[in-house]
Amino acid sequence: MSSVTLRKALGVLAKSSPFSVKTTTERPRDIYDDLKDYLYIKPDIELDFERVLSSLQPGECVFLCGSSGDGKSEILSRSYERYKQRYHFHLDATHSFAPHQSAIEALDELFDKRAEDNRPLVVGINIGMLANYAKEGHARHIELRSVIERFLEEGIRSEGQYRFLDFEAYPKFRFNDESECYSGFVRQLCQRLTEPSGENPFHEIATKDELREQDERLTANFRLLGNPRVQDAIITTLFKTRLIKDQFITTRALLDFLHQLLTGEFFLYDNLFLGGSNELSQKMLEFDPALIHTQSIDQFILRYELSLPDPELDEFMAGLSKLGIRYDGSRDGQAASMLRLFYLLKKCEVGNNYHHQFGADFEELLLERYASVWLMHGEYDGTPEKQAALRNFYMKELIPAIFTYANRHATELGKRELLLGQFGRCKVAAPLDLKVDFKSIHNLHVEKHDSFSAYLKVGEQALRPMEIGLNLFELITKINSGYRPNKYDKNAIILLDEMVEQIRTVAKDSTSLKYYEGAKVYRLEQDDGMITVEGAF
Repeated sequence: MSSVTLRKALGVLAKSSPFSVKTTTERPRDIYDDLKDYLYIKPDIELDFERVLSSLQPGECVFLCGSSGDGKSEILSRSYERYKQRYHFHLDATHSFAPHQSAIEALDELFDKRAEDNRPLVVGINIGMLANYAKEGHARHIELRSVIERFLEEGIRSEGQYRFLDFEAYPKFRFNDESECYSGFVRQLCQRLTEPSGENPFHEIATKDELREQDERLTANFRLLGNPRVQDAIITTLFKTRLIKDQFITTRALLDFLHQLLTGEFFLYDNLFLGGSNELSQKMLEFDPALIHTQSIDQFILRYELSLPDPELDEFMAGLSKLGIRYDGSRDGQAASMLRLFYLLKKCEVGNNYHHQFGADFEELLLERYASVWLMHGEYDGTPEKQAALRNFYMKELIPAIFTYANRHATELGKRELLLGQFGRCKVAAPLDLKVDFKSIHNLHVEKHDSFSAYLKVGEQALRPMEIGLNLFELITKINSGYRPNKYDKNAIILLDEMVEQIRTVAKDSTSLKYYEGAKVYRLEQDDGMITVEGAF
């Protein structure tokens, strides 16, 4: 242990490390196996997996499904020793049993053997491979292929002798996570890695490095990561990456991300936003706090880069040195680094708290508002208080944005009128009673991890739900502020277009139409087979 430095110890987190992929092996254990085992946090899916294994009957089959890097191999390996005498394990369904054999043929053979010896079968498999087998598996396994199709298309996780445990059903990030942040899993991981206790080998190694004054930037990063408020900022940034960039976050990618944060070229806050080889870091570039422009931030950059006197900043910098953070030499280009530091420490107490004056500039208002509306849908119980809160979002945000977007080429239309089309110089619109469908919210709402469904109705006719993720939520906010969507909003616009077309289809059956032709406005009403026309001629 004494010869292992913190940098070497943290190497077990790296994607390039042999420890990043778990395999069954007979090699002797060493210190790095102990370090990796210490970090392991048993996920909820493993608890359910163990419950399933404890009750498997002859002929039954369980699939542990997920994406590459989810942790399937780790979970399977941990159960393998205990159950290998009773069950047959197929740890990686991308492998075959012979050079000439495809993975699909290997699975055919595997299911043949199960049929012969009736021994319970445990399979670790990627969702993509599972879908491929449903399409391309041999016809003699048509029953199993049908069960797989129903799991993939309808979410049926238990049918006959088959059970499916899917990592997708166990999200690492949630709006209503019980850990008081957006990810209890990442919180536990950071706490376990940096916990200042004698039972934590990483802490012991870091302490020895500190006494030897070795790799001071790394040990400073390690202690920074141990701060719960710093963890909050990192977790929030990761969650934004998941929601806005639609980035899938696996356990392997998370471990590699932490490795880069700690051992990268710079301090942790710069490593967080300056990219790097990690797939998550690459997606975080546009969330760099140094890209924010407000009056107070711009004034700070000017003062800092010009080295203008700022005694309060000098006092703050002295406080930073106690955290092992020091800025030496020229200030050219360092303002961006300081802003990243202010962002990361925005809820921390440091020195004279100089950085707190920028707290408002770093608030996550959009994410917090989205989380609030997401929770409102899940908690809606029909009470007047909950109804009033939801009505506020629908009547002041969603419905106005839909009308503004649908009528963007006909700004002369009246309130609550929807453009149906334009014929020459004449624009045709229909009055529309678009409102929130509380009954559907109450009866049909299903919790989703990274979006919620909005329910609307025209008059009393319910519409299909509208899927609202953070990108579309942001677009709704921007439209209400006068923003005109463009090609860069393509994914969110598709969802908005689908809702507008759905509303237009209903509106076309209206018995009342309005025609706008220059300054002239006509109103047509159909009643008992008669059409009456009102307006300027």
